[in-house]
Amino acid sequence: MEENKNKKKGVGEITLYTLPYCDYCKVLKQSLSHLRIPFKDINVDQNPQLGDNIEEKLKTESYPIIYFQKRKGEYIYILSETDLESLNGIRIFNTIEEALEILLQYYYEI
Repeated sequence: MEENKNKKKGVGEITLYTLPYCDYCKVLKQSLSHLRIPFKDINVDQNPQLGDNIEEKLKTESYPIIYFQKRKGEYIYILSETDLESLNGIRIFNTIEEALEILLQYYYEI
């Protein structure tokens, strides 16, 4: 019998910072939707000030940016690149598959 991760309840809130023309953003959103994992999508083209703030804070202009909050005060950013030195609360991915794997580890508390 195939193991179904969807039966296990996830923990936390996922926010994606995306751009409408970003193929990686589209793949990530489709993958989360397919897995029936709820997320909030913030289009930074429609919220340029928010986009500028997050880019400045995380020292990146690469999207998607994933923000995962497990509990109040317990969070992680998952991004593809940053100019920040090693920092708590930051995980870096090379592919969307790797980003999903990192996110699912936190979401399902694996």
